[in-house]
Amino acid sequence: MPPENVWLGPSTSIALSMAIHDNRPYTQALIDGHPATLVIDTGVVDTMVDPAALDDTNETKVSLQIGELRFPKLPFVRIGVRAYAERELGAPADGIIGRDLLARYAVQLDFPGHQMTVLRDAHAMSPPAQGAVTLPLRLLGGVPAIAASLDGQQSRWFALATGTNGQVALEPSRGRMAMLGRNEHSIPYQDVSIAGANGGLLVRARTLNVGGLTFNQPLVALLDRGRFGGNDITGSLGATLLSGVNLTIDEPSSTATIVAPPGATLARFYEPSGIGLEMRHGTILVRNVVPGTPADEHLRPGDEIVSINGLAPATLDFARSLLDGNPGTKASIVYRRWHMTHSVILTLHVIV
Repeated sequence: MPPENVWLGPSTSIALSMAIHDNRPYTQALIDGHPATLVIDTGVVDTMVDPAALDDTNETKVSLQIGELRFPKLPFVRIGVRAYAERELGAPADGIIGRDLLARYAVQLDFPGHQMTVLRDAHAMSPPAQGAVTLPLRLLGGVPAIAASLDGQQSRWFALATGTNGQVALEPSRGRMAMLGRNEHSIPYQDVSIAGANGGLLVRARTLNVGGLTFNQPLVALLDRGRFGGNDITGSLGATLLSGVNLTIDEPSSTATIVAPPGATLARFYEPSGIGLEMRHGTILVRNVVPGTPADEHLRPGDEIVSINGLAPATLDFARSLLDGNPGTKASIVYRRWHMTHSVILTLHVIV
């Protein structure tokens, strides 16, 4: 059952600005009447709240308001959202919401326009934009899923998960390699979510077909540990893929609509520097280094990033953008290890 909620005022829709950090959508809200920041993760069933955002650390239900939509007594999971969001996404958040928001209303996440719209009913929805693809939506284990196919194989159900890393991920299964065409190259893959670390391999498929849309050469993570625990979900479409489109999830009408602007379906590079970053206590650190890359010869997990190309990045988003360039681009990195400062010039290249 959808959670108890109250729509305040006569409006038929709520439009909110949406910030993007590490491809995840953030929006503003009220928790127990206090200003708060939420990550919108469409792949999450239970709302999560950081203990520091609560008036009473013993409470089991919280008052949460997004624009004119209020959930007066919303059950939640108490978990360290702030530490996770700052460390991995580069911007703090007080909570994560998904299914509780989607269960009763259509929600449009316009990533290119940085806007989230909650629609009170079908009459509030604008006609589909030119080029829009509307697909049947199923609810599998409480998670919205659509049919998609890799490399022209049979369509399977993929969860829409705006809070998970990467473009495409496949759950552990015996037959998952048969979904991909011939692939001769893979690299170790590491993903850190609020549920913990997950490993696997990263490969590049030829195509991902979603309705009438074709995403070229998507990166596919073959996970060691499943994210969704069965429920007929083969895999997930993650934040890196979905952050390029305008996505409407209309669970009451059992449809999803995707509008892909120019460039959204093109291939993307993966960590061309070979360096994964995280932030701890305001300091940007090396989280992992892809084995066999030039960075592997110089940097180690735990190294502190001092500057990149002469700039001292204050945010994780900015640091990652400085290391995200075309193959052949040089990146000059100054880093600190055990109070000693070192420097290295890396050449960005195609890793996978």
